[in-house]
Amino acid sequence: MQYRIGKGIYCGILWGTLLICVTAILAAVWLLFLPHTCNQPQASVDAESESESEATGFLAVLQGETAQLSIAGDWHSTDETIAAVDDTGLVTGIRQGTCQLRSEDACLQVAVRLLETCVGCTYVDGILIVNKSYGLPEDYDPGLQPIAETAFEELSVDAAAEGLDIYIGSSYRSYAYQVEIYNNYSALYGWEQADTFSARLGHSEHQTGLTIDCNTINDEFGETPEAAWLAQHCAEYGFIIRFPEGKENITGYQYEPWHIRYVGKETAKEIQKYNLTLEEYLGVTSEYDTSWQG
Repeated sequence: MQYRIGKGIYCGILWGTLLICVTAILAAVWLLFLPHTCNQPQASVDAESESESEATGFLAVLQGETAQLSIAGDWHSTDETIAAVDDTGLVTGIRQGTCQLRSEDACLQVAVRLLETCVGCTYVDGILIVNKSYGLPEDYDPGLQPIAETAFEELSVDAAAEGLDIYIGSSYRSYAYQVEIYNNYSALYGWEQADTFSARLGHSEHQTGLTIDCNTINDEFGETPEAAWLAQHCAEYGFIIRFPEGKENITGYQYEPWHIRYVGKETAKEIQKYNLTLEEYLGVTSEYDTSWQG
């Protein structure tokens, strides 16, 4: 009888020990996975992502340069090693990167850009920029670049599936050809008027091989279903409307609904999201530094 009691006690202890071990293992496993769903660092990342999505505006400034905020407020930077802002709203680009400027009532997404030149070409964060401020050398001669041509072919096919006809009216232009075009317009309208719709030698985006003029190059195109579709969907293929309406003082050119520039899908979608020009997105200007000398 005593033997049976002792054996029962021993079995109870054994099973109890096993139960404690199993419980401990399950608890360890639970704790192992808990930080992925409940810990504070993850919550902070989620909160940061949410705050970025709440940005209502966008500002780009070149590294080492400044930009003036047009919106009054008590602003502060989320990362002063990237961009700093003083009490007058003057923003200074410290180093290449992104952060936010926040006030009580607003939040701006900020990009500090790095401008570099290579063999006579200007790049801002790796994006080739050609406008009135930045030109191309005479021997820059890539033709229509395959990446832009392929993207346009996809765009055209998808537009056709919706009963629309979008085709290339004009694409790559050489330095020499642009000289001829600008000189003709300058002779007809005067250089001041020509500067509003035609680029001087070396300053045409068409020379990049990344620009396409769609269909007929006239103001009537802007009233067509093709133009409306292009404005709504071109970013999905990596293009932007390069000279949008209402931004003439920024781009330096009149509204051209037919003129699209390839910048890549991610960049194009961000430009479209914030309703920017390429100048605003890169933090650069578009101004000739001298009058036309002929």
